[in-house]
Amino acid sequence: PIVRLATLKEVDVSVVVRLRPNANMIQVRDLARMWVETFLDPYDGGIDGTGWPFRGTLYAQDFGRMVTDITGVRHVVDVQLYEVEEPEDTTPGWERGEGAKTVVLEEHDLLVIRHVRVQSEEGES
Repeated sequence: PIVRLATLKEVDVSVVVRLRPNANMIQVRDLARMWVETFLDPYDGGIDGTGWPFRGTLYAQDFGRMVTDITGVRHVVDVQLYEVEEPEDTTPGWERGEGAKTVVLEEHDLLVIRHVRVQSEEGES
């Protein structure tokens, strides 16, 4: 068998959510950030919690399951994914331009989360 190191593909994620009535935005924001970090974990994340597969594709729609996992989230309004092209540039993707709705992993890629932004539809962050 051939052993090869994985290539780490860094991504920034921006999520906009609609809150349920009387939801605590600070608590929802913290829970949503943790949810994103867990969901994108290369070993424990992914659709079924067994990690992201090599050659997998991350879709913005995948974040919709946040609604069932975080009681304060009524709806996921928008998700923007930003592939980090230059690792030495620490500027979050949303400050550099428009994101994408998918990230395609190549044969040896694993996702690594860099920055997460969670905002409510009302503009709170």
